[in-house]
Amino acid sequence: MAERIVLHVGLMKSGTTYLQGLMEASSDLLADQGVLFPGPTWDAQLRAVNDFLGLPHSRPGDWEALCADVRAHPGTVLLSMEFLANLGPARVRRLVADLGGARTEAVLTVRDLGRSVPALWQETCKNRRTWTWSEYVEGVRRGDDGPGPGRHFWRRCSFATIAARWAQVLGGDRVTVVTVPPPGADPDLLWARFREAVGLADAPWRRPPRANESLGGASARLMRLLNERSGDLGSEQYLHRFKALAKYTLGADRDSEPRIGFVVPDWLAERSRAEVSALAGSGVRLVGDLDELTPVDTVGSDPETLPTEDLFDAALRALEQLLREGDDALRPPSERTGEEGVHAWPELRDDLYPRQP
Repeated sequence: MAERIVLHVGLMKSGTTYLQGLMEASSDLLADQGVLFPGPTWDAQLRAVNDFLGLPHSRPGDWEALCADVRAHPGTVLLSMEFLANLGPARVRRLVADLGGARTEAVLTVRDLGRSVPALWQETCKNRRTWTWSEYVEGVRRGDDGPGPGRHFWRRCSFATIAARWAQVLGGDRVTVVTVPPPGADPDLLWARFREAVGLADAPWRRPPRANESLGGASARLMRLLNERSGDLGSEQYLHRFKALAKYTLGADRDSEPRIGFVVPDWLAERSRAEVSALAGSGVRLVGDLDELTPVDTVGSDPETLPTEDLFDAALRALEQLLREGDDALRPPSERTGEEGVHAWPELRDDLYPRQP
């Protein structure tokens, strides 16, 4: 039985793809320290958690197979899946029991709410949602009352609520919050903090080939408009065509267009102060600096006011790549080059499951 299980449970858009890719690429270096990162690739953890949650298209038996690997390992096990952040106490207890009842800890990577709003909206555009930018921001302002963009955002980004829920089951001393460094910081700093939270020694870690690229303003709006026209597509068709277009074609070209701009409003700054205050008094462990959770503006443009020419340019670049590369344009670079890499679709599946009891 594992002596210790560390669950990295998100939050979404907090460097999770970068960390997961690094751990996958460096799984042998983790093993040298007695740490198991289950699966030949991180996708095995994704499929297992999908099975645990009973999501559509999950494969029965994947969760039990992962649990068997965890229970058979004599040292530390490290799992990473942002879907787990939203579990309620009953599901957390079942998860801990399924994994073998060893000492279980949770690590939450958290970034400021100012950067989270545009990041989460563009993810909705990758995942069949049709909320406009202004509708999304207004929903975030209204809060988590009823279905809609407010619930979508706060269930994923209310870091004080999520930390308290995990601490309720595991105890505050077994929950660690890692703050995501501010814009412009060395990307290795997030990994250094994560290593401190988990208790890993330094090693010649391998960086992942790519992160989960965010869309620029024009591409996000273009995807939202395409979503309005894709209602007749099945989920698998959307996944392997529309979402692949967003991830591997439009996302890879985001430097060619303006970012989604967002000036932090007073109401979000006030909500952030309340979240940070609650987190500070929760008794959980902190790695980083709570001041880094002060929301910051994102320099860019309002995607709804971009000129039509910007949307045309984004569509033309995507069309050119599709014509030049064919189906390769809809595949991750790892499948084109043979290199190791993360190939997963967590955002779409995340939208499919409700808050867990």
